[in-house]
Amino acid sequence: MHCGGKSYVFEPNLYLNYFLNRKYKNNPNAILYQKAVDSKAYKTNFLMFENRMLSQGNRICSSKQDDKTTQSYEVEVIDLIDFIENEILKHHSQIYFLKLDVEGVEFEILERLIATKLYQKIRFIACEIHEYMFEDGEIKLSSIQRQIKEQKIENIFLDWV
Repeated sequence: MHCGGKSYVFEPNLYLNYFLNRKYKNNPNAILYQKAVDSKAYKTNFLMFENRMLSQGNRICSSKQDDKTTQSYEVEVIDLIDFIENEILKHHSQIYFLKLDVEGVEFEILERLIATKLYQKIRFIACEIHEYMFEDGEIKLSSIQRQIKEQKIENIFLDWV
C-alpha cells in the first residue's frame, strides 16, 4: 500500500476486522471485508479456538482442535478464486502478492489456483500451511507439493512463516 498498490483484505474475525477498519479507515488502497475465503461461497460458523477472540487457530473448518472450540458466530465465506477472476483481475492485469493464512482451507484454495492456472496471474503466493490441524493434513500437503513440483510452479511458497 505504501507504494500505491491496492490491498484486498479478508478478515472474518470481527474483533480483528474492527482494528483493521480503524487502522486503515482513511486509506483508499485498503479494501477490507469481514468475510472468510475458501474455494467456494457459503455461510458457516467462525470457530474460536480455546475461546480466544484474537488467537491463532480460529477457523471456518473442522479440525483436530474441535474439542477445544466451543464458541462461534456466523460468517459469510466467499469464493476467493471467483473474486480474483471477477473483481480484481477485471481492474488489474495481475496480482503482485497473495498471502494465504486461512487456517486449513488453504488446501482447497491452492488446488483451485493450480487447476485453473490462476496462479500464473499472481507474481508471488505465500501460504502458511496448517497440516498439523487435520488427520489428512500431511496427505493434502504432499498432494499440493507434488503438483507444484510436477507443473514446475515457481511462485507458490508454502513455508512463508
